[in-house]
Amino acid sequence: MKTLRMLTFLFAVICFGQNTVNKDIYKSTIDIYQQSFKTSDQFIIEGEKTLRLSKTDDETSKSYLYISVGHYLKGNFSKSIFYAKKADLLFLRDHKEKEHFITNYYLSLAYHKCGVMHEATQYLNEAEKTAIRHNDPFLNAMTQKLKAILLENEKKYTEAIPYRIFCNSYFQTGLDKNFTQNVMSEFAFSKCYLAFDYLMIGDIEKAKKEISIFESKIASSQFFNELNWRAEIYYVCKAIIAAKENDEKSAVLHFDKAIDITRKSKMNERLTVLLEQRLKLNIDASEEREVLFAEFLKRKDHFRKESTKVINQEISRQDLNLIHQREYKYIFILVAVFLSLGVLIFKRRKRKKQKAYFEEIIEELENNKETSNSVMDEEEKDEETLSECADSKPHIISEATKTDLLKKLEKFEKGKAFTAKNFTLSNFVSILDTNTKYINSILKEHHGKTFNEYINDLRIKYILEYLHENPESLKYKLSHLSDLGGFSSHSYFTKVFTQKNKISPSKFIASLKEKNKKEKKDYNE
Repeated sequence: MKTLRMLTFLFAVICFGQNTVNKDIYKSTIDIYQQSFKTSDQFIIEGEKTLRLSKTDDETSKSYLYISVGHYLKGNFSKSIFYAKKADLLFLRDHKEKEHFITNYYLSLAYHKCGVMHEATQYLNEAEKTAIRHNDPFLNAMTQKLKAILLENEKKYTEAIPYRIFCNSYFQTGLDKNFTQNVMSEFAFSKCYLAFDYLMIGDIEKAKKEISIFESKIASSQFFNELNWRAEIYYVCKAIIAAKENDEKSAVLHFDKAIDITRKSKMNERLTVLLEQRLKLNIDASEEREVLFAEFLKRKDHFRKESTKVINQEISRQDLNLIHQREYKYIFILVAVFLSLGVLIFKRRKRKKQKAYFEEIIEELENNKETSNSVMDEEEKDEETLSECADSKPHIISEATKTDLLKKLEKFEKGKAFTAKNFTLSNFVSILDTNTKYINSILKEHHGKTFNEYINDLRIKYILEYLHENPESLKYKLSHLSDLGGFSSHSYFTKVFTQKNKISPSKFIASLKEKNKKEKKDYNE
């Protein structure tokens, strides 16, 4: 419960335009941040205590955020950034988008205070994206307030005013709809922040109007008392108005109250802003002014050192990123080189294998051609082959039938009937004038193949011989060669060709072209 109450205050505490957390995140009342947390040190102490006792990532992340807020209020921006980033990593991992918004809010402010504008803008944009992603009106209003604060830090008060007015309109709606006390308090004091911007551009009448509205509706309410750290902005505005109207005594009294609140709360960053405003108005006696000026310089020097520290950390981080980028680049180059070498070796081996397969095919084609031109008597060869096949082992087919079928098969293989598309087993049986049982038996016994394998092999052999004997056919498309062989499609032709020869038809044709070209060149020489 204490952890939940702690988170309630976190988003409320921010100097010069401090925020509250979305009403969905907290379920507490105004006294939590008015009384439970009176100083920035309490944030750090409570955060460190919770961190020591934390048992879950949720408790750890919130502890980091408490510590971050405490250091921001004290003006220790480098530590604030360090702990905010640690908290944000856990919030992102646990998909806690609203808490992610809070950390980006503070990171933007801290970086902006240190003059690291690129990072400040980056975290502002991330906070705005988160608010838009959730379509949360309150977070959207807080984003507009953040923009106002950043502009006020750069003393661009005229540009900040529209954002302050936008926030006022949202908080007025919240007040009308009975939003939580935190939201109403935020609305009340936002009038003072807007009044301050008007004072900074010299529009005292508009500033007095905003203060008048504040005094008529809020100053006498439960939201306004010295325990409320927000009250300092009211006293600052009253002091500046008094100084503008030459009431130096009232101006000093109001500034004293404002500074006293910031001292007690140990909001050192805000105290520095108040000292600067007081010194500009020149309302103090010379001795008091010297004391205030010395304190102002001391605090400015502290913030200068903090800014330098943050900037150096960013430079170191960027240098480290550059080193990592170089390392990744070298690793990438090495990996690319090894992969390239691997691909080259693989392709070289593949080419060697394809060349070997090609040479085997050509050698077989030439051997077949020599065999077909031999003077051996065809009938004697047939009888010899058939006799050898018949004596190999016993069969269910009679010798006479087998001899007849083998003769018919040999004759069939010399023809081109198998190149007909959709050539079926029935067609084959019809040509050989036999039956399916005998055909399958003969093919299995003498060729070790099924009907489809046998026909496909004949077709591939036919295409190979055709390409080898007809150089002009090397210009044909694969689809045309597929049709010549009787295949149903060129993709099926390619598949069968590659399986049979371990080289694709396109590679075979390219190799054959190269071989023919080389032979022609050698012949001409």
